[in-house]
Amino acid sequence: MVRREQVTAAEDAPRTEGPACVCWPEPRGGGGVRERREAAPDTVRALRRQVRSWLDAAEVDEETAESILLVVDEAVTNAVEHACPDWDCSVELVAGPRACGGGVAVLVADDGVWQPRGDPGFRGRGIDLIGRLARRSTIETGDDGTTVRMCWPAGSDD
Repeated sequence: MVRREQVTAAEDAPRTEGPACVCWPEPRGGGGVRERREAAPDTVRALRRQVRSWLDAAEVDEETAESILLVVDEAVTNAVEHACPDWDCSVELVAGPRACGGGVAVLVADDGVWQPRGDPGFRGRGIDLIGRLARRSTIETGDDGTTVRMCWPAGSDD
């Protein structure tokens, strides 16, 4: 399901803070996570556990690891709650070393339908959180779903 081509964003597509993430994760030889699941509430917890195990094994520093866990949780939750609320669809998570340099990249994609942002009320701040905690992030929407890319380049590799 991972789409590697650039998707034209809808007019109401979200914008994230900071520079775009254009680098793909490379989960080679057990060095990352690649999982596709039904977009269901228990998927959030299951994917968070897989990412936590990988981050621990990869010895990612604690501050970056906590940021990654939080934004993965937000991106997967958004897919489950908003992209697929009344129909069956799936969510895919790919996390690993950045293909274009040091650091870490994470991709969360769904095959649901983009829902424009409403009044956030007490919730609805996930996109803002992703933009602030990922050093680079991009959200792309299209007819075949939404892809959220997040990067944490190593050192000065911004």
